[in-house]
Amino acid sequence: MSWPIISITAFLAGGLIVVSERWHGRYTGDVDLHKPQAMHARAAPRVGGLAVVAGTLAGLLVLGPRNMTLGWLWPALFVAVLPVFMAGLLEDITKDIGSGKRLLAAFLSAAIAWWLLGGISRVGLPWVDGWLSAWPVLSLLFTMLAVGGCTHALNIVDGMNGLAGMIASLIALSLALVAWQVQDVPIFLIATALASATLGFLAWNFPFGRVFLGDGGAYFLGFMLAELAVQLVVRNPGVSPFYALAVLFYPVFETLFSIWRRKFRRGVPVDQPDALHLHQLVFRRLVRVTFSRDRRHAVPALCNAMASPYLWVLALISLVPATVWWDDVRILGLSMVAFAAVYVWLYVRLITWRRPRWLLLPSLGRRGRSD
Repeated sequence: MSWPIISITAFLAGGLIVVSERWHGRYTGDVDLHKPQAMHARAAPRVGGLAVVAGTLAGLLVLGPRNMTLGWLWPALFVAVLPVFMAGLLEDITKDIGSGKRLLAAFLSAAIAWWLLGGISRVGLPWVDGWLSAWPVLSLLFTMLAVGGCTHALNIVDGMNGLAGMIASLIALSLALVAWQVQDVPIFLIATALASATLGFLAWNFPFGRVFLGDGGAYFLGFMLAELAVQLVVRNPGVSPFYALAVLFYPVFETLFSIWRRKFRRGVPVDQPDALHLHQLVFRRLVRVTFSRDRRHAVPALCNAMASPYLWVLALISLVPATVWWDDVRILGLSMVAFAAVYVWLYVRLITWRRPRWLLLPSLGRRGRSD
């Protein structure tokens, strides 16, 4: 089996980034610890995405010759991802590639994938499906918006050690399981390669944050996952189009909620960074309060990482039903409604300082207090 090799390759590539930090850290390090979205206490390289790409590519190079069914799919995906991955990587190094340019790069990558592999032709609504089939330009525009938006969305949730990486791994595993059930071997192999490479990277990222995924890594994973979800639906008529949305629902909902919060609640530009994402509220109001009571035990990186499992569990509300009932529109819809309801409930409770006591971490002191 090649999957351990993939994880080991990504792990070794991540280790190389860490041990060589003294030479490239001034360019790749996330040194601005005072920006609104910063949740880490020490600078670390932001180019961990290189480890994920290295592991995935190495795995597919090994799997490709042995599994001829992979065919054109994985090379086409790697060609298509280049614009958005390079835009993200340049941002990690130069800190000077605006979010608008990176979003345009995501749209360009989605357009290339549409040209090479085809795009969205059905969404589960007959009248819309008719238009998408009859007008290729509509399919192109819809694919660019959906895939480009989902690509950008994963970067939105990349704010805590292990958060985006584990969410991406869970999504990839879901895609792999559904692909296995419908006997789509190429998508199964690519999704498992992505999951294996991301887990290899996570050994350096979680819990202590020795290296970050960075924009390049988040965009690479976001694009690959979004495009695999699209291709799984396109290639397999039995898979509901709503599955593609449900499996990516956490980053998508986080993005839409952030746009609504910034534009309509706060009246600020939608691309203005802030510290009001749900994972940041979980960090400050459920996790950090425990460490602030027990300063002698406080470990900043561990404090950061302990916020991530809250969001992993939250993501499973839509991920698990989507993986099991990938062909049932009603259950897929209910799973997304349930996720949105829990998300909004928790957000409102945290933003108004009415945090649920049962979600607080136990105190690290000898008395084991919970509040």
